[in-house]
Amino acid sequence: MNKKGKFIVFEGIDGCGKGTQIEKLQNYFEQNGIKTIVTCEHTRNLPVGKLIEVTLNGGEKMDPLALQLCFVADRRDHYKKVIEPAIENDEFVISDRYYGSTVAYTEEEKKQMMLELNENVVPRADLTIFLDIDAETAIKRIDEGRSTKTIFERKEKLEQCRRSYLWFCEKMGDDVVVIDGNRDMDIIHKDILEKLKNKKII
Repeated sequence: MNKKGKFIVFEGIDGCGKGTQIEKLQNYFEQNGIKTIVTCEHTRNLPVGKLIEVTLNGGEKMDPLALQLCFVADRRDHYKKVIEPAIENDEFVISDRYYGSTVAYTEEEKKQMMLELNENVVPRADLTIFLDIDAETAIKRIDEGRSTKTIFERKEKLEQCRRSYLWFCEKMGDDVVVIDGNRDMDIIHKDILEKLKNKKII
């Protein structure tokens, strides 16, 4: 198995099952002798990430574009302080969200701008895995698993985000794989491993 540092990102609308698949992949890597770290965006312990957390939970009001620019600033800090050093140390980094999320959750007319901005601020991941589910299924999972929702966890917003994610996947070409997230979790995990092998990530 490849033991040079790699960067793998999981993307998808809220409720798509990213957390489950990240845990399964981390266990697989560690069982195969690969030192792995799992991280997420937005950050919760870096300065801009703390502001984002307060805003998402309704504690602060912020212009939508200003909020998305905060995500970009947090991402740059996150990459330089956490992701890049781990890759240079030959670790595998698995991130729950990266800049696909910023593109997907941005207003329609600003998607291209945000994509270009992020591409100039941070490198692409070695592979981005998009877990695709419909908004109705996502809302059902969110309602079953959480007592509160963020400002983004509404059916109409999730439908728009899914469309934007698919647009993002098309723009990214071979650097993204789309995985059907509606299937059994073990089948999804096997599919992800196959994609990683095909891309020579592992």
